Amino acid sequence: MHIIFLNYGGFNSPSAMHVFHLANALADQGVRCSVYSYNDAGQAESFGKPKFRALSRSSTPPRRLAAELAAKGEDCVLHSWTPRDTARDLTMSLLKAHSFPYVVHMEDNEEAIYAAMIRHLPAEIVADPASSEPGGVLYGFSHPVRYREFIAGAKGYTCIIESLLDFKPEHVPGHVFFPACEETVFALPPRPTPQDKERWGIPGDCATFFYPGNVHLNNADEVLALYCAIGLLRKRGVNARIIKFGHYIQDIPEAVFSRMECRDALVDLTGRITQADVPEVMRAADILIQPGCDNPFNRYRFPCKLPLFLASGRPVILPDSNLGKRLKHGENCLLLREGATEEILANILFLLRNPDKAAAIGIAGRAFAEEHFSWEKSAAGLKDFYREVLE
Repeated sequence: MHIIFLNYGGFNSPSAMHVFHLANALADQGVRCSVYSYNDAGQAESFGKPKFRALSRSSTPPRRLAAELAAKGEDCVLHSWTPRDTARDLTMSLLKAHSFPYVVHMEDNEEAIYAAMIRHLPAEIVADPASSEPGGVLYGFSHPVRYREFIAGAKGYTCIIESLLDFKPEHVPGHVFFPACEETVFALPPRPTPQDKERWGIPGDCATFFYPGNVHLNNADEVLALYCAIGLLRKRGVNARIIKFGHYIQDIPEAVFSRMECRDALVDLTGRITQADVPEVMRAADILIQPGCDNPFNRYRFPCKLPLFLASGRPVILPDSNLGKRLKHGENCLLLREGATEEILANILFLLRNPDKAAAIGIAGRAFAEEHFSWEKSAAGLKDFYREVLE
C-alpha cells in the first residue's frame, strides 16, 4: 500500500505538521508514504527526519508522478489534505493521468473561512470569476461549489473532530482521528524554571504565556482578547509576558496593535524559531491559553496546539467548544464560555492565586493527553481505513 498525501501548501504550516507525523507513523507500520506539496517540499525536515518521499509540483509534474505510480502497480490511495483549491487541483491533475481512489481530509469549517474572506474583500473582486482561479485572491481557499463536488466524488472522508462529519455526504465513508504531538512534549517538566524564561529574554519571575499560531480573519478578535487580558494583568501589577510565534494575515497587525495596550509585553519569536522548536519554547510558559468561544468556526476545528498544550502538563484555558466538549472545567482544564478579555483574565488570576489547583489541572490535562493523543494510534486507524477504501 502506498499513500500519497496531497499537501495544499508547503511544510511551513500546522497542517503540514499533521501530515509529517502521520506519514512517519504509517511508515513505521510498514506503509509506504509520499507527500506531494503544492509549494516547495524542501522544508520537510523542519519537523524532524522524514521517513517518506517529499515531492513538489514544481520538481515533479503531476503527469510524471502519476505515470511513475501507475508503472509500479502499487495499491495507491491519494489523500487530499483538505479540499482547498491547491490540494484539489493536485489531486485532479493526478487523476487525469491515472485512476486512483482518493480520500479528502477536513480540519476546519471551510465555508466559514471562505465567508470571512468574502466579507473582507470588495464586492467587485468577489464577483470576478478570475478571483477563484489560479493567481486570484480567492484561489487557495475551498470554493463553495467545487469543494463539495470534490468530496462527493471521494472514496473516503477523514476529519479531526466528530463535528466535521456534518460536511460529509452520506454515501462517502468517514473516519475520525485525533491529531497528537511529539513524545518529547509529554516529557516536559510541568513547571518552567527561571532559566527556561531567561533563554527568551524574559525575567525568571515573570508570569509567562505562549501563543503559537497564525492570526487570521477568523480568530483575530479572539487573539486580541488574549493579548488585552495580558495587558490588564500587567495593569494589576503582575509582571507578565506573552510569547508569540506565527504570522499575521493581511492587515490584521495594526488592527490588533491599535487596540491592545501590551505591545511591550509581546515577545515575538516569528522568524527566530521554526514549528519544530515550539515544544522547547513551551517550557517557558506557566499557563497555556487557546482563546475563543463556541461559534461556527471553532465548533468545527481542533487547534493543533491543543495536544501540545495538554501534554505539556501546564494548566490549559480553552473554549467550551470542539475539544473542550470532552474536557471538564476545573478538573483537567478551565473552559471559556464567552471568550471575552475579562473572562480570560479571571481564569488567569484564578490559576495564579491557586498554584496547587493549577498544578493539579495541568497533571490531569496531561493524563487526558496520554489517553487520547498518539500518532501511532491515529496512524493505525488510518491504515485500516485505507484498506477499506482499497477494498
